[in-house]
Amino acid sequence: MRHEFDPQIPSNTLAYFFREAIRRIWVSKRTSVVAVAMIAMSLVIVGAFLLLSENLGRAVVMAQGKSRVEIYLLPTATPAQISAVDHYLSTHRDFLRRRFVSRDEALRRFSSYFTNLNQVVGELDGNPFPPSFECDVPPTLIQSRAFALEVKELHTIAGVDDVQFDWEWVRRLKHVVNIVNVVGLAAGGILALAAAFTIANVIRLTMMLYREEIEIMRLVGATERIIRGPFLIEGLLQGILGALAAVLILFATFMISRRILPPANSLIWSFLLSGFLPWQKIAALVGGGMIAGWFGSWLSVRESGEETA
Repeated sequence: MRHEFDPQIPSNTLAYFFREAIRRIWVSKRTSVVAVAMIAMSLVIVGAFLLLSENLGRAVVMAQGKSRVEIYLLPTATPAQISAVDHYLSTHRDFLRRRFVSRDEALRRFSSYFTNLNQVVGELDGNPFPPSFECDVPPTLIQSRAFALEVKELHTIAGVDDVQFDWEWVRRLKHVVNIVNVVGLAAGGILALAAAFTIANVIRLTMMLYREEIEIMRLVGATERIIRGPFLIEGLLQGILGALAAVLILFATFMISRRILPPANSLIWSFLLSGFLPWQKIAALVGGGMIAGWFGSWLSVRESGEETA
């Protein structure tokens, strides 16, 4: 009479699953490395998109609470014209929080933001940057009709060349963040499926290697759950290893980039290097690796079960 194992898996059986899975990963090192590398590659790509999206999102959050209006004057604007513009701004409460930026200061800002272009600027005959006024206004005000009329009046003042505000830029940046998220998830999903099928093939090869042992286990009464358990845990562990490798690669690349690029490149720092992924997204990457690994191993043991049946 055939003996059946208890379908409830006790804690010592789980320990057996993990021991067997680790042993089989070690025995099949080369194929396991391929599976782990596939998981890591797919999650590095997903993580890179998440990191870009995270830093762009931080820039959006910082910009959403305020909005800046730039009133650019002609390079040839006279002191009298500059004074007239300043007087107009002072008589309109929407522009009270203003700051004058001289041509020299505009040049200094450009040089600090774009250090690699300093040589190009130095070869110019003169200072190409115009004077301007910076005004901080609420984003809701920029979208009002009254503000549009004030901007129209500003354009008619002598010496004013252009009026620009960054709220439209913030909206475009939010659109870019959404695109980055969609592209990252799509690319990562495709690669994760490829990694899962790679793990499925690895587990299939491992099952072929242990087919005699599996037949003996069936003969002595082992249930399919006991037989398949180590293979499922093997795929799960490969997924975890791949995810951890991806996080380490991302973090190392991030830290190296921060060392190579000086903080003087403030635009690059704001958009790409202001911070690493939060723990929630790191946990999501690890969870994604676990799911891909488990799914790949599940595909293999399911096919094996169908063939046995």
